[in-house]
Amino acid sequence: MKRFFVYAAGLNLLALGIVLNISTGLGVAALSSSIYATSVIFRLSLGTASVLWYLLFVVIQCVLSKGIKKEFVMEIPLSFAFGFLNDFYDWLIRIEPGSLSESVLLLIAAVSCISMGVFLTAKTDLVLNPGDGMVRTISRVFHRPFYMIKNCFDLSMILVSLAMSAVTGNPILGIGAGTVISALFTGRFIKWWDRLIGEKVMRYMQL
Repeated sequence: MKRFFVYAAGLNLLALGIVLNISTGLGVAALSSSIYATSVIFRLSLGTASVLWYLLFVVIQCVLSKGIKKEFVMEIPLSFAFGFLNDFYDWLIRIEPGSLSESVLLLIAAVSCISMGVFLTAKTDLVLNPGDGMVRTISRVFHRPFYMIKNCFDLSMILVSLAMSAVTGNPILGIGAGTVISALFTGRFIKWWDRLIGEKVMRYMQL
């Protein structure tokens, strides 16, 4: 039960962080940049766009791993549940920073929530959301550290968002200084959380 509690907390923190990142006005979270672009271009809710991208991530994981694994299949219902959480927090939170300093503080809070959410869900060794599942699968296939792949994957999502905006003739959607900062620091924050409380979280779940 403790493991599921940590897992649920991680999912909620992740969804909360994504919405907070959008609220900064400095750009959306790096992983969510392509999701946000899809939402705006095709006039979908943030949750619906999330589900579409997450299902694509599940397919890519199967291709990279050369097979369909149980953990990939379990990511499918999680995609819909996480899409609901995205829409819920998007409906619940209405924050409009009044100054640059407030936007920066909100961005720090957003990156902290996102990184903590990824850290907690990964620590439980249960089902990751498909975005982070992609990172874990790439990390396993190419034998590279999770946090390093996380940084590279986030940056690739920014490039995809830019390409989508260009192909559809739209202005750059959701990309800003906050997006780049999120891409550069989320992986580092995950590493920092692991060093700071990793052992404590593991001991809590094992009690």
